Amino acid sequence: MDMLWLAAHYPQWALQYFCYRNELNQSAEVLLYDPKSLHVLALDAGSHKAGVTVGMSLSTAQSLTPSAMLAEFDASTNQQASDWLCQWSYEFSARVVPLRCALVHDAHKDGQSSAKLHVDEFVCNTLLLEVSSMALIFDGIDKLIEQYAQRAKTYGLEVSLAIGKTPLAAQLLAQQSSVMAEVTQSESLNPDKSHALLSQLPIASLPISRFLRQSFLDIGVTSFAALCTLPDKELGRRFGPKLLQLLAKISGALPHPLTYFEPEETYLQKLSLLYEVELMQGIVFPLGRMLKEMASYLKQRQLAIQQLKLTLIYRDSERSQLDIIIQYPFAEHRSDNLLSLCRMQLERVTLYQPVVEMVISVDKFVPITIANDNWFGPQQAAQGQRSEKALRLMALLQARLGSDKVKGLLATSAHLPEESWQATDLSATSQEHRPVIKSLQQLSDLGHPTTGLSVGACRPSWLLTTPEMISIEMIELLKGPERLQTHWWQEPAICRDYYIASHQLGGLCWVFKDSRGFFLHGWFG
Repeated sequence: MDMLWLAAHYPQWALQYFCYRNELNQSAEVLLYDPKSLHVLALDAGSHKAGVTVGMSLSTAQSLTPSAMLAEFDASTNQQASDWLCQWSYEFSARVVPLRCALVHDAHKDGQSSAKLHVDEFVCNTLLLEVSSMALIFDGIDKLIEQYAQRAKTYGLEVSLAIGKTPLAAQLLAQQSSVMAEVTQSESLNPDKSHALLSQLPIASLPISRFLRQSFLDIGVTSFAALCTLPDKELGRRFGPKLLQLLAKISGALPHPLTYFEPEETYLQKLSLLYEVELMQGIVFPLGRMLKEMASYLKQRQLAIQQLKLTLIYRDSERSQLDIIIQYPFAEHRSDNLLSLCRMQLERVTLYQPVVEMVISVDKFVPITIANDNWFGPQQAAQGQRSEKALRLMALLQARLGSDKVKGLLATSAHLPEESWQATDLSATSQEHRPVIKSLQQLSDLGHPTTGLSVGACRPSWLLTTPEMISIEMIELLKGPERLQTHWWQEPAICRDYYIASHQLGGLCWVFKDSRGFFLHGWFG
């Protein structure tokens, strides 16, 4: 099967991405302008009806649409928008060729000294996807195209699609289909009709300089088909070899080297706020949109994060930016959990100035782990595993109280009970560490015999921080003694005889006797 390319032409993608990121209505009036020249670069349909045009001065445009929102064109944000398009398009094809912004390209071309014979090998504002290898996955290319168009619509993006047997042919057809009749747009998605549609392309749609277009029109060449009928030798002599290479790549006579999109090993997302935020509560709403977008990124790659860096940039550039490290101890990838844990940790942060910009970044990922949804099922308890609900609860406790206030327990090799455990970070405890402190009920559930209260069969679930002296009249010894003592080389030497006893006030307790008398050390649950 021949390789097929799906081209997606986004004429207003930079402006529409701005509206999507800030959750603006599609009917909102927005002007994208150049901060240096203060000229309009892109505009919405409403502003166009009011008389605003591309290239108009910002002051004139504002007089025509005083209620329009102004959006400053930023090259870094533009690159972020391009990466975002590639990231969700990556779900439809493993070979995605990033688009090139016409605004940046035109500015670069204008700076060139000799552009009379300029020939480009890429159509601006047009994304490329190789789809022939994805037909089986989507049960046909038609369904792939349908799902892709629907996804673009949900993001509020205006897109024109076309299928071609070469990258350049698909791009040119997609660009031209935005101005064609509806019947022709449907034909542009039929690969069998791509050659006929290419022949009808006007010279003005080719990625060549204005000088070349006018030169062809002067000699009566108005279509791509008419251009291809001219002798190659004469075309190369008069207009240079790059024009011949362009025609050969459109037809497929020459291969077209492409640079494919590759997901970054790190994640970075930047958002310029439409208003100044003075309270931390105002950060949560735009942060939720950013985390939702990142969650989609994580789900697509089956990744999760344990740490997120949130940078808040103040209005006053002289004040240092605020860097906040958000911890996810058990690795998270879902947007709601990402936001809830982040929100709790942000409650302890104070803003010292209004915030105008937000950046989230992640430099390390971990694979997604699927946890059992039972709290303490027999199999999970035997293996020391934690359920998903238990992990979520512990993560919430850490976010609310702080990681230094919530700890896990690990067993040590010490003989004395108060030294046989140590506190550690919850994320450091793993399923290899099995519980060593068990109650009678837990032992029974795990199949251990509890009749007769055999020595060493159980340990209390509640161990007192400091043993308390107790009178022998207050307890009734049931089983023991079990001698526990320090190693011979340790000083001071400690030797204790432990008993399981019944307390006079009720309850099963753990006591020991040494040279000073009896001491209460724990309670059984």
